[in-house]
Amino acid sequence: MSERMRHIIGAAALILGLAALYVILILTAVHIVGTDADLYYREQTKAGILPATGLADEALRALDQRLADYLRGNPRALSQDAPFNAQEMAHMADCYGLFQLLRKVRARLVPWAVFLIAGGAWLMQDRRRARRCAWLSPLLLLVPLGLFALYAALRFDRAFTLFHRVLFRNDLWLLDPATDLLIRICPASMFMHMGLRIGVYSLAAILAGSALATALTFIWPKKKGENTWKTTTPRGPAPKRIDFGRRGTR
Repeated sequence: MSERMRHIIGAAALILGLAALYVILILTAVHIVGTDADLYYREQTKAGILPATGLADEALRALDQRLADYLRGNPRALSQDAPFNAQEMAHMADCYGLFQLLRKVRARLVPWAVFLIAGGAWLMQDRRRARRCAWLSPLLLLVPLGLFALYAALRFDRAFTLFHRVLFRNDLWLLDPATDLLIRICPASMFMHMGLRIGVYSLAAILAGSALATALTFIWPKKKGENTWKTTTPRGPAPKRIDFGRRGTR
């Protein structure tokens, strides 16, 4: 394999590996925010939905905790005594499946991210090129996600509908506030703030990951024969000795 081809393959692998790392970080942000019972309650309180729910304050807190536990992977958290009808329970089952898929995808991406990052850096063995890859890799996700975030900021209702159309294969998410408790305890403002928090967490994680990858390029990869920890400069040839003795003396 030529050196040029090795650099191209190494750069592609490194960029894909870093992108996989950023996807892991984004999915983690979604999981943290999407299963935060305290966040549910704070946003519900701000929206003033308690009178419309018909629930006492403590009952709402307990229900929020059950929803969070359910999405974390505990199917028993929402048992038969949950105050939801059949359509609401079916929709929550769909949400449960999405979070299960999120965890599976995240777990399977971890070894791929490690393999591609380490393999790409090993193939390149070039700090400057690796540093460029660390700078460019966030754009693979930040550009499309930034465009969607801008669209959501301008047309939240349409973005919310598009988001559900993509994720769900049915219309169970189209709930009626007059008959369905789930939609009454989950106001639009709650989803807006959750989306904003996910965006902030994801952006901070991606920038931190890119900065860490850039910092590591000052240590590794190194070219053959390069001593990373050597700080002293090599000495040059010794100067010629000058004889200051008198000429002609013996």
